Amino acid sequence: MLLPARSLTFCLLITLAGCTLEPFQSAPPPSGHPSPSGSQGRAPGSGPVVASTAQTASPVPGAEAGSAMPPTAPPPREHPKTAPATLGPATSALVTQAQAQRSKGDLPGAAVSLERALRIEPNNPLLWIEMGRLRMDQHNFQQAESMGRKGLSMSIGDSRTQSAAWQLIADSFRARGMNAQAQEALEKSRELSRL
Repeated sequence: MLLPARSLTFCLLITLAGCTLEPFQSAPPPSGHPSPSGSQGRAPGSGPVVASTAQTASPVPGAEAGSAMPPTAPPPREHPKTAPATLGPATSALVTQAQAQRSKGDLPGAAVSLERALRIEPNNPLLWIEMGRLRMDQHNFQQAESMGRKGLSMSIGDSRTQSAAWQLIADSFRARGMNAQAQEALEKSRELSRL
């Protein structure tokens, strides 16, 4: 079977390229150590020398010769601090109204007030946390956790708001009997409140 001209040319070029490469040799041993072939250094034209990184690395004080330094982990990425979230005048009035309705036991009315506030400021994490607290009052603990996580994702860099979101998440875990997760979330909330 005959190969097409392109394939034959390609195979010929590969073969010729392999014949022209010089073999690699290991680096000569440090002075004072005999080389395996009995000669010091390398002969002219014997090809490139590949040196190991241990031989070329600069010495580190306190490290033994030939020992590798353990890799260091990059520093954790810190998010820039942002100003604490605040409510606008209209949403602040609606939250105050919702809190009054909650205290009177009018949970459906509080939900309507908070939904109106969310239509005005849908990206305000404080409103999502407030809605999560209302869901806790309604015994909808899974949704309260979801609201807390939404508020958490919207408040990157705002430690005070993130602390409130983790507190809501901890409360929702505790209400469902998930005490280990509740404790972990509570610790995150406390850590953020100290920042």
